Amino acid sequence: MLNRRKRDMFEDMFEEMEKMIGSMLNSSLEAGPGANGEPLVWGFSVTQRGDESPEIREFGNLDLRPALGLPDEAAVHPQQLDGSMRKPFIDILEGEDVLIVVVEMPGVSKKDIALDCNGTTLDIKALTEDRTYSEHVELPARVLPDSAKATYQNGVLELIFQYDRSDKHSIKIS
Repeated sequence: MLNRRKRDMFEDMFEEMEKMIGSMLNSSLEAGPGANGEPLVWGFSVTQRGDESPEIREFGNLDLRPALGLPDEAAVHPQQLDGSMRKPFIDILEGEDVLIVVVEMPGVSKKDIALDCNGTTLDIKALTEDRTYSEHVELPARVLPDSAKATYQNGVLELIFQYDRSDKHSIKIS
């Protein structure tokens, strides 16, 4: 009996996902191509650290929040997105001594990229005539902004930060 309920639950979930995907495809087909005839892109990545709740980040140049029944982007983030604004795909890797931020922003050159970091957040902007990327990232750990090493190659920006361990002090046990 329990297995039947589980199967029914999963079947219901997959049917709902099929409806959502169909709705998204229909809405994107009705919208047509994006700015400059480029394809419309929307996606998300999910990161979970230990017992923390998952962090979901969106990327792309299309907002499918209404089709998914999610709150409007402008209500969630203070910056207003227009049709030409893109959110880059971002991946954050926590090493033992460094924090690595990888950002995919194809179609821009490194002179078009502006980065601002205050130690706990990172603002990424890239502006060209054809493409505009913008994202505000909450970093999972405090970093030293002056330690940043940045490279940009083949549309991929890689930032390497040293952790800010200035507030940690050793305690001697007597």
